[in-house]
Amino acid sequence: MKFNPLSLFFSLNYTISEFYLSFKKLYIISHILLFSLTILSCESNINFYRPDLPEQLCTVGIIDADDTLSVNYQNPSLYNYLRFISFQKSYQSEYPEERDDSLRNFSFSISTQDKEIFSYYSDSVLKNLETFKLPAVLDFISGEKYFLKAHTEGLNDISAEIKVPNPPSKIIVNSVHKETEPAIQKPGCHFALDDSIKYAIIDISFNIEASACYAILLEGTGFGSNYMFFSGFADFSVTNNNVMGFNAMVYGLKMFHLDCTGDINSLTKTSVKAFFFDGKNIQGDQCNIILSAKFNDSYSPFYVFTSFRIKLLSVPRELYQFEKSLYMYEKVAEDPFSEPVYLNGNIRNGNGIFAICRSTTASIILPFPPMF
Repeated sequence: MKFNPLSLFFSLNYTISEFYLSFKKLYIISHILLFSLTILSCESNINFYRPDLPEQLCTVGIIDADDTLSVNYQNPSLYNYLRFISFQKSYQSEYPEERDDSLRNFSFSISTQDKEIFSYYSDSVLKNLETFKLPAVLDFISGEKYFLKAHTEGLNDISAEIKVPNPPSKIIVNSVHKETEPAIQKPGCHFALDDSIKYAIIDISFNIEASACYAILLEGTGFGSNYMFFSGFADFSVTNNNVMGFNAMVYGLKMFHLDCTGDINSLTKTSVKAFFFDGKNIQGDQCNIILSAKFNDSYSPFYVFTSFRIKLLSVPRELYQFEKSLYMYEKVAEDPFSEPVYLNGNIRNGNGIFAICRSTTASIILPFPPMF
């Protein structure tokens, strides 16, 4: 016997007229809910973008107001520039090869409430504007609001505003030491020059504001394969469990890892991850963090370290939420049964994030010959 879905309603003593009225009410309510979700998805800072919306202009601009130093090879630390902004179209086409990915008559500007402080215009056709470096002479002041506007032909103009947070407090380096563990050599190419994997353990502390959000980056200098000098960002994890946070990609920054192909090790460029945490999750007004940087493991390009530079950033909450969404997306991307992740951005009429941060640094110069 075939199942008739309508029999479920009639078995509950519904008449035809009652069923029709119930169905009509359900139909109206469902349309109201659908309309509300559509509006919220377009305007809310929580729902960042839906795949059925038309093409929009995307931007990711993460600016360190205190990063005004260029590369100085006489200094043991390599200052990796964090004043990037990128623009491109979002694509919702079913056939990627048919995309028209040009930015025509593209322009953007950054201004205060009183005046424009930077502008860019291109009268040529751009595929995108990737990791555009903002000049170091631009000053950004804590407590002030800054406004981003961008335009390209055929798309809605986008805009954003951000308030610059207070600078973080001074970093105190409590201790630095090395730990090792046995390495299991695998077939193929090897970088490690002995049979142990090493960890640089760095204990730091600093004062925090409960209402602020923070991020940490680690850079290193030392020697890599064949004892060639090497400098750049270093992978690290936070080992003390009382600090709730997460590692997420900082768009625009790049680092290197070893990649084994056949019997040859080569360097491959990868994204940089920072450790983000919320000040309200830290008990008290001081935060103690223990960083563990793994090296000499056939993945890190470092065999020994000669110095470190720790960068502590105070970041706007909008950036913290955006990065947390990236972290959640990475965790569930391969799970078909996971809940959808919506990126938290602050771009009106478009996608992405515009954020201005403040930072402080601490340098650690290791004795030579290096202890690591």
